Amino acid sequence: MNEPLLKAQGLVKRFRTPSGGETIAIDYVDIDLYKGEVIALIGESGSGKTTLGRALLRLLALDAGEITFDGVDLLSLRGSQLREARRSFQMVFQNQQANLHPRLSVIEMLNESLRLHQPLLDEESRIQKATDLLDRVGLTDHHQRYLASLSGGEQRRVGLARILATTPKLVVADEPTSGLDAAIKLQTIDLLKELRGDSLTYLLISHDLGLVRRIADRVLVMLRGRIIEEVPIEGLGKVKHHPYTQKLLDAANLGSSRGQAAEVMSTTTASIEDVQGRGPGCHYCELCPLLTNDESLSIHCTSHRPPLENKVACFPLSVQRGNTL
Repeated sequence: MNEPLLKAQGLVKRFRTPSGGETIAIDYVDIDLYKGEVIALIGESGSGKTTLGRALLRLLALDAGEITFDGVDLLSLRGSQLREARRSFQMVFQNQQANLHPRLSVIEMLNESLRLHQPLLDEESRIQKATDLLDRVGLTDHHQRYLASLSGGEQRRVGLARILATTPKLVVADEPTSGLDAAIKLQTIDLLKELRGDSLTYLLISHDLGLVRRIADRVLVMLRGRIIEEVPIEGLGKVKHHPYTQKLLDAANLGSSRGQAAEVMSTTTASIEDVQGRGPGCHYCELCPLLTNDESLSIHCTSHRPPLENKVACFPLSVQRGNTL
C-alpha cells in the first residue's frame, strides 16, 4: 500500500473543565488517511470527532502526538510555511454562515479566496476561475447573490467552491449534510462524490450513516476520544462489530436486524453519556452486552485498554477470535 497522505500517531488533546478538572477529548489516537479515499468518522456527540478533525488540520494545539502530511512534519511548521501548507488541506465547517461574508456577493467571496490562495492570478483570471468553480458546484446563476438570499444547501455549495479554490489534497467535512432536507442532502452527497476525483481525500465527520454508506470507503468509529473500530464500507453491518458500533448501526436500522451476517446482540438504548466512569479500560464496559456472564473478562476490560487489534478494540471479540489476553 502507498504511504498515507496524512499519518497521525499518539494524538492527545485535553481540555480544562470549569471545576478545575480535565477532559481528554483525544485519547492517544492513531489515524492514516490515504490519497483519493473517503474516510468516515462516526460516533455520538461528544466523542471527540470534531476536535480530532480540527487537530489534524492544526486548527487547535495538541498536548501530544505527531502528524505527517504529504511527507512533512506538520506540527513543526510555522509562519509562512504553515500558511503555504494550509492551501493543501481545508475544512468544511458545520456552520457555513460563520465562514461566508454577509457583505460580499458569491463571486466576490470566491475572488477574495483566489486572491489569497493563488496570488499569481490576475483579476481577470480570478473571475474566470471563480465562474468555473460556481459552474462546477451547480451555482451558475448565483454570482451576484448574497448570503442572506442563499438556502442552506446553496451555502454549503458556496463553501465547497471556496475550498476548491485552494486546490486542496485533503478536505475535512464536519457534518456536511446536517440541517438539510432530504432532497438537498442527496444533492450535496452527489456533489461531494463528483468533486472527489482521484486525488482529493475526504475525512467525513458525520452522524448520518446513510451518507456514510453512500460515499465512504472506510469507517472509523470513535468513542470518548478513542478510535475503537475500523471497518471497510463493504463490511459495515456484515461482520462482528464492537458492541458500541453495533448499537450505532441498530439505531440507524443498518445493523443485523436487516438480515445481515452480524450476530444479533442485546444492545442497550442508553447513551455513552449516561456512563460515569472513564477509567483506563474500555469506556463501553458498563453498557457492553458481551460481559454479562464473564466476571474475569469484565475485570480485565475495566482495567486494561483494549488495543485496536484486528481493527476492533474489544477484548471479548479478541477472545472469540482465538487471541489471548
